[in-house]
Amino acid sequence: MRTTLGMLCLSIVASSTACSLLDRDKIVVDPAAIRDIPAFVVPVVKPGVAYERFIVIGDMGSGHADQAEVASAMAAKAGADGLDFWLTTGDNIYPNGVQSVDDGQWNEKFERIYTAAALQKPIYPSLGNHDHKGSVTAQIDYAQSNPLWKMPATYYTFTRTLADGAEVQFFAIDTEPMQHNHPGTKEQLAWLDQELGKSGARWKIVYGHHPLYGHNPNRGYNPVLIGHLDPIFAKHGVDVYFAGHDHALEMIKPINGVHHVISGAGGGADWAYNVNWTDESFYVATLGGFVYCRVSNTELVIEFVRMGGETQYAHVLRK
Repeated sequence: MRTTLGMLCLSIVASSTACSLLDRDKIVVDPAAIRDIPAFVVPVVKPGVAYERFIVIGDMGSGHADQAEVASAMAAKAGADGLDFWLTTGDNIYPNGVQSVDDGQWNEKFERIYTAAALQKPIYPSLGNHDHKGSVTAQIDYAQSNPLWKMPATYYTFTRTLADGAEVQFFAIDTEPMQHNHPGTKEQLAWLDQELGKSGARWKIVYGHHPLYGHNPNRGYNPVLIGHLDPIFAKHGVDVYFAGHDHALEMIKPINGVHHVISGAGGGADWAYNVNWTDESFYVATLGGFVYCRVSNTELVIEFVRMGGETQYAHVLRK
């Protein structure tokens, strides 16, 4: 079976980085390796302009070698271009979250992976469905052991103020109970509506685990979350919604004025899922990577960085 699939993989594309044969005997093909990547330009850093730089990563907490390879690429990017903080799009620890602040998985699947000095910055996590299989309280309380872990609740907001005074406000949401309409969903949606409504920030960025829109062939769109969140995002002029869950990288063309970005490739090639590149997307990739952002008063640069450390695509939002 493996020999046959391996030969098929090689027949799909010659590049060894374009196709992966996983332990589950499933071929995963990287659409970014077999399509032309749209032309892009990463704007130069302008002297005297105030920036904040952050990484968005999700679906990473496997403890496998490929997670460490993505972490190495993150460290190289942070070291070269700077880093102020991270966001996570959930599934911080696989497969069943953690049971306590002292759970050994924190070391095995997080601490020993992200040791580079360039990555020792504040981390603002969100929760994924696998995190909910363990103790959510333990993930919140992990800040007692790791002061860089900034997670005061299952959903929360924080603001980063640029040196020129412009504000960028982030809203971490907990999509796992929301997509099942579990108790507390109405309260969380009311909180999000209220916090977005009173925000005067220059940029409004929401992030959570499950995408509203995506092109994983086995998942597709999420009608429950679309119903819950689309009206709130559009009403309050959300600039970007970052999600994970699909184990891929994707930037979807704006829907109701909102850009949807999936960064769920933090586990690398051995954690990858197939994803389709459709006319609804600017860019789609799998087999590992992360998103690197640079935000100023006038622009938000979104880079899609692969495991080798190269920026394969970038998109710029301007005010």
